[in-house]
Amino acid sequence: MKVLICCESEIILQVTGMALEAAGHQVALEREPHALLPHVQGAAALLVDAGRARQAPALLRDRGFTGRSLLVGEGAQEELARAAAELTLDGAVASPATDDFAQRFTAAVGARRRVLIVDDSEIVARLLQEELEAKGFEIHYAPDAEKATSIILKRQTRPDLILLDVNMPKVDGGQFCRFVKKNERFRSIKVLFCSGEDKEKVQRLVAECGADGFLSKGELLGKWIAENAG
Repeated sequence: MKVLICCESEIILQVTGMALEAAGHQVALEREPHALLPHVQGAAALLVDAGRARQAPALLRDRGFTGRSLLVGEGAQEELARAAAELTLDGAVASPATDDFAQRFTAAVGARRRVLIVDDSEIVARLLQEELEAKGFEIHYAPDAEKATSIILKRQTRPDLILLDVNMPKVDGGQFCRFVKKNERFRSIKVLFCSGEDKEKVQRLVAECGADGFLSKGELLGKWIAENAG
């Protein structure tokens, strides 16, 4: 995995880098965020200290970084996690004072992924929510594009994946997908249509709107009935 590290402290910078390199990761170390810009391509994670946490993630995302942003520093893991939440980062990992740093880093990068369900049918949304929460995902729900927009605008609730209904009031799924895909701020969000429409029609819409794929509502409901009937 390619990891970007940006810390004011040269000690934390070098020790963190050595720990991750020893675990087989490719690392790029810099004290200033702009110096990491040439290394953005292919990077899956950013480790950043509190002093760089407001500038570095935004700067790198503007240049195409789509990975996880984690706070790194000295102190208790619980305190760092609270600070990361306040800074709207994706997680935190205490600096490598012990040999298990690489494992803790991997766990932080793979932490709970966030999914936004956008569907005017609460029944379908609940079925999806139950299925995904059982697999460890963090779920947010919006009945329409207006509410969904308010959710993705906030860094602390911005999802990794949107499950999007096609037919919705006011702004339909195709229009909302185009809005997401054309906005540089949301380039890391994947969009899957979730529809009961004809498969070929939805496939055309996926291609037209730049979505990442689709799920069939019919298959979802059929699976739920098979598992719960009788």
